[in-house]
Amino acid sequence: MLNYDELIIGGGISGMAASLLSAKRGKKTALLEAGATLSPTLSGFTRAAAHFETGFHYAFGLGEGEIGQYFFDLLGLDIKSYPLLQNGYDEIHLPSGRIVKLAYPRQNLEHSLGEVFPEEKENLKKYLDKLEDCFLNSAYLNLHRDKTLDLNAPVDTPKSLQEVLDECFKSDEIKAVLAASSFLHGTPPNKISFGMHACIAGGLFHGAYGVLGGGKAIVNAFEKALKKAGVDVFLNTKATSIEEDGDKKIIRTNKDSFACDICISSIHPKEFLKIAPQNAYREGYKTRVNALEETPGFFTLYAKYKGPRVEASNIYLLSKTNVVDCFNTNSNNPSYYINFSPDKEQNVSIISFTSPEPAVWNKNSPDYQERKNNYSLRIKNDINKLAPDIAKYLEYIEVSTPATSRRYVGYSGGYGLMHDMYKTKVLPMTKIKGLYLCGQSVLVPGLLGSIITSLMVDKMAEAANV
Repeated sequence: MLNYDELIIGGGISGMAASLLSAKRGKKTALLEAGATLSPTLSGFTRAAAHFETGFHYAFGLGEGEIGQYFFDLLGLDIKSYPLLQNGYDEIHLPSGRIVKLAYPRQNLEHSLGEVFPEEKENLKKYLDKLEDCFLNSAYLNLHRDKTLDLNAPVDTPKSLQEVLDECFKSDEIKAVLAASSFLHGTPPNKISFGMHACIAGGLFHGAYGVLGGGKAIVNAFEKALKKAGVDVFLNTKATSIEEDGDKKIIRTNKDSFACDICISSIHPKEFLKIAPQNAYREGYKTRVNALEETPGFFTLYAKYKGPRVEASNIYLLSKTNVVDCFNTNSNNPSYYINFSPDKEQNVSIISFTSPEPAVWNKNSPDYQERKNNYSLRIKNDINKLAPDIAKYLEYIEVSTPATSRRYVGYSGGYGLMHDMYKTKVLPMTKIKGLYLCGQSVLVPGLLGSIITSLMVDKMAEAANV
């Protein structure tokens, strides 16, 4: 039996952040990761001498004195960011053929969208005022200004993103442009609250940033910080059960057993319920959590791009003006999200939403390879039609499906649980003393959201005074 003050299950962003915060409080800390490396999704992969990003493309708040940089400094991470193209970090390609570029900061966005949609200028100002109000009054996104953390601060607002868009605008096209960033959290505009969307995507209108070295550099910075903090990292170590022994938690794994005072799980909540202490949760609660909808799965083509440099980081090819319909994974007319790496020789990820169900993408199924090949061919044909100036320069290298995601992160929904404002919320606090949950399926998704949930459980653990 290995003994620790605090033990964290899951070596993604949230688990690594929780481990560093625990060690910072002077606790003897262990981090368990089922895979061979920490945060494999964020690290990306290399094929044919080309590196592809799979978990990080860009973020807001990474400028000097902003919330993301505050988090990195708090965790002791040496991460260098850079600003993306101000007048067009994203391009939205509408079904009508119009191409709209997203700009920052707010005055640039207001000006550029005002020129494209002159009849919506006043409505755009009202909408951005609402977005700004949510963003600047979020208890979680202003910790760099006020170091107090209100654990009961609301994230959701009474209205959905779609309701606010419908109230503010007449043009369906400007609604589509402003809702396209829903692809970044995987919840359609009619289900994500306006406040949650503002916390996840609203900050991009203040500033969009990349990270030198991409997701791999972020993971490397975490690894160095974990080593420096004295956190014991156990790779290829899968937690199989959590038991209670008085005030102690006993974590059984495929290798060793661990005892700890505080246990923090950063794995998918549905996977957590499989290993949670027996009788800790009522069957009704388990049923509600297991019924929660997953975000769409990702079917991704990876390619080398040999053409003239593309300055936009991302291109959204929307098949429908109603972005809610773009989340239909059974559509014969899918939308696409294309990410261009900032490298000198650009590499491209072409992502489409697909069903996250294991039954649909099962590597052991006899028709899996045929389904994968047919899906790949359809995407290539679509890109040839929708973006011929890009398609002619692509050299396809690799393909991934939700089965690939399941292999590396243990679930096949692209971002984990959907943050549906009308459904049960998975909260950091559990009914068991000293047992907490964090991660992007808990409360707030995304890179910064994962760190925020880690901060929350850290404050809870500190208050428990164990």
